[in-house]
Amino acid sequence: MLLCILYCKRSALTFQRYQVEFIVNVSRSCTLPSTIFIIAMVLFCCRCLILISCIVLSVVPCQSSGEEGKTVRIAVKEFPPLVLPEMKGLCIDMAREICQRHDLVPEFVLYKNVPDLLKAVATKQCDLGFAGITITSEREKFVDFSQPFFDSGLQIAVHAGKAQRLTAFTVAVLRVIGVSFLVFFLGLTLVAHIIWWLEKDDNNQHTFSTHYRNGIVDAYWWAVVTMTTVGYGDKYPRKTAGRLVAAVWMIIGIMWFAALTATLSSTLTLDRLHPGAINSLADLEQRKVAIIKGTTTEEYLRYYTIDILLADSLAEMIDMLKKDQVDAIIYDSPPLLYTAKKDPEVHVVGETFNEQRYGVVFPEDGEDGLQEIFDREIISMRQNGEYKKLYNKWL
Repeated sequence: MLLCILYCKRSALTFQRYQVEFIVNVSRSCTLPSTIFIIAMVLFCCRCLILISCIVLSVVPCQSSGEEGKTVRIAVKEFPPLVLPEMKGLCIDMAREICQRHDLVPEFVLYKNVPDLLKAVATKQCDLGFAGITITSEREKFVDFSQPFFDSGLQIAVHAGKAQRLTAFTVAVLRVIGVSFLVFFLGLTLVAHIIWWLEKDDNNQHTFSTHYRNGIVDAYWWAVVTMTTVGYGDKYPRKTAGRLVAAVWMIIGIMWFAALTATLSSTLTLDRLHPGAINSLADLEQRKVAIIKGTTTEEYLRYYTIDILLADSLAEMIDMLKKDQVDAIIYDSPPLLYTAKKDPEVHVVGETFNEQRYGVVFPEDGEDGLQEIFDREIISMRQNGEYKKLYNKWL
């Protein structure tokens, strides 16, 4: 536009120079003032017409060449890694690619939660909604969905800070050692009393005193060294029944040490693989769990005896988890896995449950052409590998 105006101005100045020269020449050859005036007026009018024509001809082509396609308002909500606050993510890339192919201009409108997004689409404030919106029968009553473009589900995340991991490690070790030594002490007491009763004899220094206090102390000592297969030989059974008890006790000792080692190893391994005591929905009974209000998670968990706390966003849930205001959070798998990669204090545990599918949201009586475009392009991107490329980029 600026170049066109400069060109017109230059043309007008050039014409003005020729006009002055023409008037001077005419004035030299003609003595009639009236004739000179008429000629000047004619030239002035021609100058104005040429200037106006240049401006019109230069502006009209510029406007037509800069014309853009139809603007499409797309409602989104933060849902990493499908939608990030800086307008990046899987859904953003897919929307831009589809709009570019059909000469559409995407205008993204960010909403705080799913109900506000669905309301904006249902009331046609936006042409469509593109985020991690689960396809449900209830939502189909007032909006339409495209072909599913993402398979997902719910997962559980727990807080696993350094202090908490150390506490869980200590509790696991103490639990195994405590139970094992309790069993060991009960068995030791039983065997010590049995061997003392069978082998008590004051006439042999290698047996046990008939006096209870002195004899039982020696019996405990014998039971310990026999269980560990050390056997110092200062005390030993002479009777057949006593030797039978000693043999059984040595076998039990070997099995006890093997069981202690195996149990301790497996407990520590499981604790490392699944920090904390929460690994499934069954572990959340009577515990505090944060979820985002207005989502399918709230409806799904109403059948469980879980103390539910509602949050407005994923960031609020993560903050509640880190402050230990809740024992766990439940949300869609993609955002939780993405957050866990970025934040070492958040651990996703257990398997995915309540499988879900995400779709693009359209007004119930909206433009059929726009919905058909997105349906066709979603199928096409899945078939030609473009979707897989974007999926690997963000997940």
